[in-house]
Amino acid sequence: MAFYDISDNSRRFIAAEKLRGLGFQRIQRSVYMARGDTNLAKEAFRALLRVIDRSTDSIAVMVIPREYMKKAMFFSQIELGEEQLEVI
Repeated sequence: MAFYDISDNSRRFIAAEKLRGLGFQRIQRSVYMARGDTNLAKEAFRALLRVIDRSTDSIAVMVIPREYMKKAMFFSQIELGEEQLEVI
């Protein structure tokens, strides 16, 4: 999972494109999910670090174990992927 608070529109667009390019799927405006491991999380984090203004922006990338994701609850207008998660 990756999420950000980026103040500049062009940097925000670039960040979104970088995450999509790594296989992340948008679930909210600045929240993305992807199936992967620590290596993917590190790659995403490094990519976002190259985009942000470190004096104003913030990012977070984390690995959430599959067993926790199976217990997660979502409501989204966006398709959450091939493995349907419980939607409440």
